[in-house]
Amino acid sequence: MNTNPETLLELLNEYSIEIPVVQRDYAQGRIDDDASMVRNILLSDMKAAILRETAPLDLNFVYGKDEGSKFIPIDGQQRLTTLFLLHLYAFCDDDSKTELLNRFSYRTRTSSRRFLECLVENRAGVISSEQAPSEEIMDSEWFASNWKYDPTVQSVFVMLDEMHTVFSDVNNLAARLTDDEYKPIVFKFLEMKNLGMEDSLYIKLNARGKPLTHFENFKARLIGRLADVLPDLTVQFENRFDVAWSDLFWSKGHSRFDQTYLDFFGILLMNSGILRSDANWANTFDFNRIQEKDFKIALYTLDYLCNNSENKIVQDFIFTPLLEDRRTYPQRVLFHAVTTYLYNSEGAGDKSFDDWLRVIKNLTTNHRIDEYDKAYRPAIEGINKIAGYWDCLLDYLAKDGAISGFNQEQVREEQQKAKIIIADKDFATAIYEAEKHQYFTGQIRSALYYAVEKDAFDLAVFETIWSKISVLFSATRPIHGHTLRRALLALGDYTIPVSDYRTLCVDDPNEGERTPSMKQLFSSRSKIVKLLLDSLSLDDDIDAQLKQVIQSSDIPQTDWRYCFIKLPSLFKSDTMSAAHLRLRNVSGEWIIVRHKASNGYNEGLYEAALCKILAQKNIESWCDGDVGTWADRYLVVDEYRIRYKKGSFVVSDSENGIVHNTTTDKPFSEAVNFLVNTITPNK
Repeated sequence: MNTNPETLLELLNEYSIEIPVVQRDYAQGRIDDDASMVRNILLSDMKAAILRETAPLDLNFVYGKDEGSKFIPIDGQQRLTTLFLLHLYAFCDDDSKTELLNRFSYRTRTSSRRFLECLVENRAGVISSEQAPSEEIMDSEWFASNWKYDPTVQSVFVMLDEMHTVFSDVNNLAARLTDDEYKPIVFKFLEMKNLGMEDSLYIKLNARGKPLTHFENFKARLIGRLADVLPDLTVQFENRFDVAWSDLFWSKGHSRFDQTYLDFFGILLMNSGILRSDANWANTFDFNRIQEKDFKIALYTLDYLCNNSENKIVQDFIFTPLLEDRRTYPQRVLFHAVTTYLYNSEGAGDKSFDDWLRVIKNLTTNHRIDEYDKAYRPAIEGINKIAGYWDCLLDYLAKDGAISGFNQEQVREEQQKAKIIIADKDFATAIYEAEKHQYFTGQIRSALYYAVEKDAFDLAVFETIWSKISVLFSATRPIHGHTLRRALLALGDYTIPVSDYRTLCVDDPNEGERTPSMKQLFSSRSKIVKLLLDSLSLDDDIDAQLKQVIQSSDIPQTDWRYCFIKLPSLFKSDTMSAAHLRLRNVSGEWIIVRHKASNGYNEGLYEAALCKILAQKNIESWCDGDVGTWADRYLVVDEYRIRYKKGSFVVSDSENGIVHNTTTDKPFSEAVNFLVNTITPNK
């Protein structure tokens, strides 16, 4: 037995080589600039060594684990794979080497393993073809089309094509490659019998998913800057970087370990104001901009995360944005909330940490943060301004302490809640429980302000009102949908203004389209909301009670609310956008805005309602008219055109002009009666 193999064939004679699942895909055949440069230099050096134009090429150490007859590479996977492909190329017509070549296998993907097995069996046809090896492979019957999506297969294509270009003119390549006396390409083999498969060693010896050089360059430059700024901290920081923190990031996802590590520092530096974007920053960034505070923030934060893995909220604030390909400004703000506290507390956490995170989470999730300069940076600066109150934020708020950069109505709510929490333990418990409702995400002021009795907050009233609100909403929407809206309309005009429009309030509590939601309505101290809540009993079926409110309403037909109360189908998407639910009053007449703005085609509310009522009578009609806000909108019924003006339906035809004008306070009933009596006899 050769206890110290130096070449690939010597190693394959001793072991089968198996690239483990934990390793990344073959990367030296990638087409990015770094891989292309490495590949070109490596193949050129290999050729020069084989032709004896240079000394034998030493590929340095190959580390691995001995599992009996199997060798598991830990470091050296890429070089071994390139060597394997070179031998496969050189021995393309030597069947005696087939068994030996089959001792090299990938376990990273089933497709990688099966492809290499088939490639070994069919290598003669691939290499001898007049086509490029990749083209010959893809044209072969044995090649499964779905294999071309495997990153390792893609890299093998590139490497074989370039090997063919570099080595096709080398005579006696196989003999030159296996010259036992000269050995043109060698490596230093290190077998580690007692190694085990510890994650930390894999991390130190091999990159995951991205080229090693990017991450290692980042680390080297980061530690180099640290040595200039805080030399006494360098050894401690680097040791943590390599061991404890690496284990932390590794535990969050093997496949993108390097990228997660980079993203942590990217978000941190962006929040510090050093970066404007945390995308693809590490290769072009001026590391001299990193200051002492930034290193200490990283140190305290990562140490805390390592020691407090059970703190789910903190973990979510940090790792949720790290593990997503696209992170939002609110996620960055919450990230900053954690790091700011830990920096000021030097990595400690107690009850004040919970208070700090709860308040800033409420402020962040109830404020639209969707622009860098106008929302994100002000929110970051707002947190920085109150950083000195990291251990007494509730006391600060209870004294009406200001917080800039966030929705000020939410700030006032936090101030009032702080006063109550400090003064009343039982009330504090009720507030914490109410804030758990996922639809309202900490915004509970409707129940809070409705609970004021004789200039004081009444806990029993608060709990009753909040219980009623809670049963009306799921985590994402009002449970009873348009039934809830119709019940509210039966009690009054609850709509909220949006520029030139009014909205019936959308379901989505995040209000991504800048249209107020039912969440905002129920947090607005609306008298109509209060009337509805007072009418509900938790002991009876809520849906039945809402419908009873609707049925009991006595809204005149001349009130626009009548249309929606009596005709819920008006809410459907073929009439108005569910993402906006907007109306507009144009010259005293209400129109349904089909989308976000009224500059397209829109229907008159009364004309659309009459159309649906006529359909119930089996009378065909459709809304028509010009395009635009100020268009002439009308309903077409047979030869008639019907418009709603100043509380009346005006019926006209092209021959006689106006033929009927409703005059009662029941324009729908009168118009339907006229049309039924006029059109039906003619049918």
